[in-house]
Amino acid sequence: MAGITDKAFRTICREFGASFSYSEMISADGYIRRSSKTKDFLPYDEDFTAVQIFGSDPFLLSEAAAELSEQFDWIDLNAGCPAKKVIKKGAGGALIRDLKELKKVVRELRRNIKGVFSVKTRLGWEKNDFERIYSILSEEDVDLVAVHARTVRQGFEGKASWEDLSFLNSDGPPVFISGDILSPEDAKKVLMMTNCQGVIVARGAVGRPWIFKQIRDFFARGMYEVPSLEEIKDVALRHLDLLKHYKGEKKAVKEFRKFISGYTRDIPN
Repeated sequence: MAGITDKAFRTICREFGASFSYSEMISADGYIRRSSKTKDFLPYDEDFTAVQIFGSDPFLLSEAAAELSEQFDWIDLNAGCPAKKVIKKGAGGALIRDLKELKKVVRELRRNIKGVFSVKTRLGWEKNDFERIYSILSEEDVDLVAVHARTVRQGFEGKASWEDLSFLNSDGPPVFISGDILSPEDAKKVLMMTNCQGVIVARGAVGRPWIFKQIRDFFARGMYEVPSLEEIKDVALRHLDLLKHYKGEKKAVKEFRKFISGYTRDIPN
């Protein structure tokens, strides 16, 4: 979700009932070097938003986390991003290629984070290693785990393997599952198949932020409403207005292009 989960997107998702969100990915190295671009990604004045950091050096990560922990209540380590440019740096999903190194990184971060510490990860590097990954995260006192039900090597190919997470129990930190959750029915199926504590909607919310309200309504009443064409237009314009507010008109119009296909995908003709 790099380049997607900016403040405008997070705001509109919360307006439709998202319980929490993640900042854009923040480079630990960039933060320590005081990169102005990195600073722009920080979620100032936002409740229930994790500061999502990435990197490969345990000491740079822990230094960045310690400083950020003084300003923000929730720090998240990205150990799942499959993007090639991130993997090449030994960051994101590359962190779960060597689970001994993952343990060192997580231990160092836990030692330096005062508030909530979560980890976003995947089933494994190229096979399902999540039981081992989860055991490590539990041992190192991580507060919350988000797992995308594909391996890093899969990227976004194939289908998410929700069934590979059926072993979950309530002994460790809460687990939230993501991957192919594109409807309220998907969310319910994941919860029925596993003992996870919740779901994370990622790509399914791009151009469809009302999915959060639909999921809440489906769980509460067994039904949900599909927005009309006029309602979709209003939400899209609201999103564009938020982008203009935070980034200026020229940049907003350019960045909004990535959301247009999402807002129009269910519109006939």
